[in-house]
Amino acid sequence: MGATPPRTRGDTFGADLRGELGRLLRWPNDDLLTILVNALLVCGGWLLLPAAARAWLFTLQGPQAFAVVLAAWMLSDTPSTNMLGNDAERALAALPELPRLRRLLRVKAAALACVIGPASAVVCVAIAVYDGNAAAGLAVALVLLVLPLGVAAIAPWLGAVWPYHPRRLAWRWAHRRPWRRTLRWAVIVVTPYAVVPVIALTLLAPGVLAGVAIGERAANGYLRGWSLAVPVVVTCLLAGAAVAAGPLATARLVARREPGVSDYLRDPERG
Repeated sequence: MGATPPRTRGDTFGADLRGELGRLLRWPNDDLLTILVNALLVCGGWLLLPAAARAWLFTLQGPQAFAVVLAAWMLSDTPSTNMLGNDAERALAALPELPRLRRLLRVKAAALACVIGPASAVVCVAIAVYDGNAAAGLAVALVLLVLPLGVAAIAPWLGAVWPYHPRRLAWRWAHRRPWRRTLRWAVIVVTPYAVVPVIALTLLAPGVLAGVAIGERAANGYLRGWSLAVPVVVTCLLAGAAVAAGPLATARLVARREPGVSDYLRDPERG
């Protein structure tokens, strides 16, 4: 890996983030479409499935849990896990320099968080107002503003191990043989729905357990006071640690897998 080139004017994290947000929000965009489809799937499953099926599909239950599940599912797909494959040209340009690759991963994680975090937080506040539990709603909304950043900083390791090129289903069907390649793609597409929620729960669980252990509750049984404040602080700290460590670990993983990763990214025909 070579030395990092000197920054040019405008070569800042903020400028990169604005550029990535512009790319992400430009319609039509496959990443944005994927996020919207996952949001619709969560809404449909939560509202239409029988209670038993909903409990099996969604680990968390309850009014506020819907917003958390919504955020996790919007992150549970290729925009967060396949960052390199989804933007192969920029990824290839960054691969020779670990600091540049780490910044690219952080920029992409921040852009996803800027879209998913506020959307989930607004849904959370709306549910809390309707449910008459504004304090808990505000606490969960604050968590949802930072949780996607931590999750999106860790999730790209999956695409570093198993990247793939975005292709239409018609192309997948036309190139379904060899079947091993098609099976690989199918597994990679499904895996994030199991892996990403686990990452989210790992970042959430310590704070939630601490809040429950404090046990400060209002007359209606809802957590209040320090039982709400501590989970927010703990989750923010864990998300910050994930932002610092996640891209570093992913970049090192990519470096160990060179030149296989770059060879794969240069060949879209490998699917």
